[in-house]
Amino acid sequence: MAIDTTTIKTQILDEELTSNLNYLQPTGFRVTIDRTRYPNLEYFVQSVNHPGATMTPVELPVRRITSVPIAGDNVTFGEVSFSLILDENLTGYQEMFNWIVRIANEGQVSPIQRDTRNPTYADITLSILSSHNNGVKKIRYLNCIPTSVGAITFQSTSGATDYLTFDVSFRFSQFEFV
Repeated sequence: MAIDTTTIKTQILDEELTSNLNYLQPTGFRVTIDRTRYPNLEYFVQSVNHPGATMTPVELPVRRITSVPIAGDNVTFGEVSFSLILDENLTGYQEMFNWIVRIANEGQVSPIQRDTRNPTYADITLSILSSHNNGVKKIRYLNCIPTSVGAITFQSTSGATDYLTFDVSFRFSQFEFV
């Protein structure tokens, strides 16, 4: 028996459904960070790995049942990571390496000292672009701090012209859609 789909009602309001039926292109992004201190991160980013978010439920023990999950009260974010193309002078790598070493050697820089000293934290903005390269959405990662600068693999047996890259990962307090 066929179902009459014209009379089916859902809980979704029509204004909540997307009217944009274009798919997000994997090359449609731009990264923005403090350009005066880290201009090469912004320019040489090849890929971005946006992290997931998890909320661990509280397990409530119940007799004769293993447990019942109850919604947790905090959200944990993974790391945001970038893959950067290396230039011949290793400028982008040096920017990230110097940032991570400076934090380890000098310690935290308070928000009051940000104008006089290089800050410990920086906000990073990922702009999502449309198929016409217009900005449609932004994700801002707040209070980013570098946690790792990846390895560089030099290899003389490579025949094709593959450009060297390295990864850099950041922890952040939260992200927001702008």
